Amino acid sequence: MKLYEHPFSSAAFKCRAVVHELGLPVTLVTVDLMKGEHKAPEFLAKNPNGKVPTLVDDDGFCVWESNAILCYLAAKKPESGLLPTDARGMAQVQQWLQWQATTFALSTGEVMSETIYAKFFNRSKDEAKYAAGLEKVRRDLALLETTLTGREFLGGKLTLADFSIVSGLFLRTPMGVDLEAFPNVKAWVNRMESRESVRKSLPPL
Repeated sequence: MKLYEHPFSSAAFKCRAVVHELGLPVTLVTVDLMKGEHKAPEFLAKNPNGKVPTLVDDDGFCVWESNAILCYLAAKKPESGLLPTDARGMAQVQQWLQWQATTFALSTGEVMSETIYAKFFNRSKDEAKYAAGLEKVRRDLALLETTLTGREFLGGKLTLADFSIVSGLFLRTPMGVDLEAFPNVKAWVNRMESRESVRKSLPPL
């Protein structure tokens, strides 16, 4: 399998982490976004959205959208427990994956846009947009703080949900996101970042 990705993509980060967690034989292929490689015809043939990450299996089967990639990878090793097979366990993981895609990714994305991306594209930071985005991130962190009370992981045990959601916080320092007011979240992030699979997936910061 090949995973087309970029080192600083939070969506690609979680896919790398799950690849390492499962010990799957996957070749990482860096897509140069600045050169527009994600818009090249050969890449668009794999993912018509022109985005990373994109997974291509050995027989040419393509999967895009990071959470779908996580599910595909975990299904290859059901014994890992990262994607539960019982109805309630599966529903709980899917619930968090959808929340990540429809809520947390949007709020963290607003903050990234006015910090990391603003610096990357050499544009001025919009303080009002940054403040609004940061308020949404804090709202989401409060939800996670409550959920993690008395738990090591979001569902009680390690699942894809943890990898998916923690990916939005690996650039928290340049984003200006402080976890001190959220001790359960801070402990959970530290727990996740202490895993070898996550450490191996972090880009050089």
